[in-house]
Amino acid sequence: MFLGTKFNKHFPSTPINQAHASLDQLIQLIDREYADAIQTETLYQNGIEGIISQLDPHTVYIPKEELPRTNEELEGHFFGIGIQFFVYQDTVIISSVLKDGPAFDKGLFAGDKIIQIDDSLIAGQSLENEAIIQRIRGKQNTQIKLVVIHPDGQKANIQITRNTFPVHSVHAVMMPEPGTGYLAIRMFSENTHAEFCEALNTLKKSGLKRLIIDVRDNPGGYMTAVADIVDELVAGEHIVVKTKGKNTEEVLKTSKIGLFEQGELAILINENAASASEILAGSIQDLDRGIVIGRRSYGKGLVQEQFELPDESAIRITVARYYLPSGRCIQKPYEQGRNAYHEDLMERFEKGEYMHADTEKTAGKKQYFTLKKRIVYGNEGIHPDIFVGADTLRMRSKLPLLQSRIAERIAFYWLYQNKDQQKAYQNIEQFESAFQPGQVIVELAKNKFGIAIQPSLNQVFLLDFKSEIAGLLFGESGSAKIKSPGDEFIQAALKHWRASK
Repeated sequence: MFLGTKFNKHFPSTPINQAHASLDQLIQLIDREYADAIQTETLYQNGIEGIISQLDPHTVYIPKEELPRTNEELEGHFFGIGIQFFVYQDTVIISSVLKDGPAFDKGLFAGDKIIQIDDSLIAGQSLENEAIIQRIRGKQNTQIKLVVIHPDGQKANIQITRNTFPVHSVHAVMMPEPGTGYLAIRMFSENTHAEFCEALNTLKKSGLKRLIIDVRDNPGGYMTAVADIVDELVAGEHIVVKTKGKNTEEVLKTSKIGLFEQGELAILINENAASASEILAGSIQDLDRGIVIGRRSYGKGLVQEQFELPDESAIRITVARYYLPSGRCIQKPYEQGRNAYHEDLMERFEKGEYMHADTEKTAGKKQYFTLKKRIVYGNEGIHPDIFVGADTLRMRSKLPLLQSRIAERIAFYWLYQNKDQQKAYQNIEQFESAFQPGQVIVELAKNKFGIAIQPSLNQVFLLDFKSEIAGLLFGESGSAKIKSPGDEFIQAALKHWRASK
């Protein structure tokens, strides 16, 4: 289940009653008699969306054109050419090229600007990301023609054959210090458990004693995937999660000998960690297996099941609530409607909850108990054991750097001009100690890109630049390694373990 989703290929058929027939007849009547031209498909879609708008916020309609990409992320693969991109000032800029993929083989580079896709001009068209993705992705073995401008200004016409690529959900694996492993999970897909085990075994070979699992900004995914991961971390037989629906009940438990049942464990969460991420954090907290660090999570305790409709669209329907080992459901209230529900995160920010530990009164709230009888609460997400506030002043000071994406753009240009650097470092540890960018990079920002870095931000900018180069050379694991000394969540875990020795 999609927390978890279970895909049902056929929408269940039911006898058509008078209300159903009246709705269908109404749309047919409008189509036949209405004065202006209309799209009946749009009327049907609006009708569906109107119906589900009366239900909970996580029961959603997925249009036909959006369904393939929605399913790809959960199924763990997509069809494309092996690139990622971002849009800056109406220009599509490639941010990474998958090594050994068709785009890499055809000579595309991070930093290339895509000017045209097939016969469609892309540059300066103010296109949304989704529209660009739809143009780039396609069926396996089909052709796509690109016109790009390389970072040195040279124009190139490139034809590429689309292929299938894995969508890795475990996207960063590294050791911030000896004995401490870190892995980040983007979402819980069909392949997540296998990727998790592979990453864990890699860390164990490097002397793993303590483990940090990062699910910040992870929106969730499959229930079975997260239950399998908890089973690798918890000894003995324990309930991981229980679901209760109108007519069904399901219990997932730990049962086997896991890969990491004894070492110290920390789960990193924030306000965007939801659903399956909250099951991971909540079960580890309820079973007193490790510590939860960060900020209060999203608060999604509902389970959806996805049904495909006859027109190849789909509806994701809430079929159950889930309950953690302590018995609590962490679903936040939604009785005030969808708009109020989705504005909850902004309200938390305005109340200062992101900056300071939640000081809401606990009087009157129902108490639940962890395995060691610590008190926890339901109906509001997962509260961390160790709070890490958002540094809004730091983020505000960095805003000009973030908006201009100058660190990324200079990293693309610099590495393109210094291709020999791609083989100069054997591993991220050698790169971390040997690569020390200086004032020449700050001057490059001004002279090449017209952006003057404020002196107070020089070191921040240079660290961002170094992190971007590490990401281009060693992937997201390399970038995470360079950022880790300044990552307050990771440092909070390390500080806690040092203090407990």
